[in-house]
Order: sequence, then structure tokens, then C-alpha cells
Amino acid sequence: MEQNLTNLLIEKLKNIGFDDFYNEATFQFKLLMQLSKNFNENLIFPERNIEYYKLNSKEYTKKVVDIILENVNNKNIAIELKMPMNGQVPEQMFKFVEDIKFLEELKSSKIFHKCFLVVVTNDTNFWKGLKNDEIYAYFRNKKILNGKIYKPTGENKNIIFYKLNGKYIVEWKMLNNGFGYFIIEIISVQNKRLKKPNS
Repeated sequence: MEQNLTNLLIEKLKNIGFDDFYNEATFQFKLLMQLSKNFNENLIFPERNIEYYKLNSKEYTKKVVDIILENVNNKNIAIELKMPMNGQVPEQMFKFVEDIKFLEELKSSKIFHKCFLVVVTNDTNFWKGLKNDEIYAYFRNKKILNGKIYKPTGENKNIIFYKLNGKYIVEWKMLNNGFGYFIIEIISVQNKRLKKPNS
């Protein structure tokens, strides 16, 4: 069935009912349960290695997709999840960028028709705080995510980067119990894959 998958994901997030005891594994499990109500559970795969689809994982930013929905109108859907609950805010923001890059690569492979990043957290530092420049600007100030996004910390922070080809705006919305979320759908990208950060 063809439907607005972003709206469906929002509906599923609202149905989950987040609480402080949640972690990313619990989030993934609950979302899988929700998705099984709309998709054939025999075609929902968590933690699937992209080499299953004859993709050379050495040429991709990551190797494993958090959730894959297969054969939805004869097309595949990739979903990456993040649920940061232990601080490390700028580092986790860079992880979000990493996931977007990975999803752009998957979209370019033509094997995945739709690709989504879903981020949920109850840490308000991801969407508000005193710093609104550098990497924070993309997640606190709606600066367009595009081009080279540099690693925000560490010795190599001015060297390591991911280059995003699409343009994305992060819009945080609220769930229950103080949890916020955003969803990014990867747009069509014409670029070739980037192997690693700083390529």
C-alpha cells in the first residue's frame, strides 16, 4: 500500500508512549511492533547488513540498517534510528549526520526507494541551548543541513567531515513525557557514494 510514510512514522511514534526507561534497543523493538500492524511482518528486518543486497559494505559509511521494510509495492525502505539518552550532544549530532550520509548512499544505490532517519530523545540540549553555531545550528536553529559537516570535537575536528548532497531542515516536535523527535526523509540524490568521512 502506498501512503505517506512520514505521517505513518509519526503516528507510530505517538502510539509508542515513551518513558525514561527507554533506550534505543527498546525503541527499535517497539517501533518494529508498530510497523508490523501495517506491513507484512515476514518482510520487516532489523539490523540487516547491506551485503545481503549485494552492496559492498566497504564502499558505504555504515554496514547495517536499523530497520528494512522489504517489498513495499515492490520497493525497499530503509530506516535509521537514534535515541541518544546519555549526553555527548555534539558527538551524537554528528552521528545523526553520519546516518543521513549513509541513507543518501543507500538511496543512490537504487535498491532503496525511500530512506528515513528517525531521532527521539528527552534530552532538551539537542534542540535548545546557549550554543547556536557550528554543528548546533543545524539542530537548534534550523540551519539547512547540506555540504560538508565537520566533526565537532577531538583532534581531527577540522579534518573529518561528511558531505551531504541533499538539503534538510531539522524540525523538532514533541511527544509525551518530554520526548522530542524529528524525522528526515532522504530526497533524491544523484551523487556517487562517499566511502568514509573526509573522502
